[in-house]
Amino acid sequence: MSLCQLLSILELFHIADGIEKARLLPRFIQVTEKNLVMIMVIMLEEIQSKPVVCVQFFLWNILDLLRYPHELLRAMDKPSITMLWTRYTLWIPLYILSVATEAVTVYQALPYIEALNATHIHLPFILLGYLSVLALGASVTVWQLLKERQHHLEKWNKKKRK
Repeated sequence: MSLCQLLSILELFHIADGIEKARLLPRFIQVTEKNLVMIMVIMLEEIQSKPVVCVQFFLWNILDLLRYPHELLRAMDKPSITMLWTRYTLWIPLYILSVATEAVTVYQALPYIEALNATHIHLPFILLGYLSVLALGASVTVWQLLKERQHHLEKWNKKKRK
């Protein structure tokens, strides 16, 4: 699973090459954040057995399963209103759930990280700061997703009327 998540860096090359039409900076932040959570938190053996980690991976995969078919159809110039609606409507609540499970995962990992890093007090505080940044970033992302949803669905409706 770790290797697959690290391969998600290829998404950045797809955007840079123009294969996928998306903004590079938000995707870079998303890929980096997932990989950091994977390396720093989920790699702890005590955390791997927690149910929230299973839910986290499930949500990450569902989000990708909603995004990739839509992007594939767009790349082939065969857009589907069903895929468009699904991608931009279901993605929002699933993203919120994903962020919540990620926060719970990090929070549950704090005692184990404190025990491992008894001499280094910085990492638990960094993770607590990360939780604050995660909440702020998720709020901005949800706002952006709502704007994107409105834009794409209005664009589709205008195209359909012509």
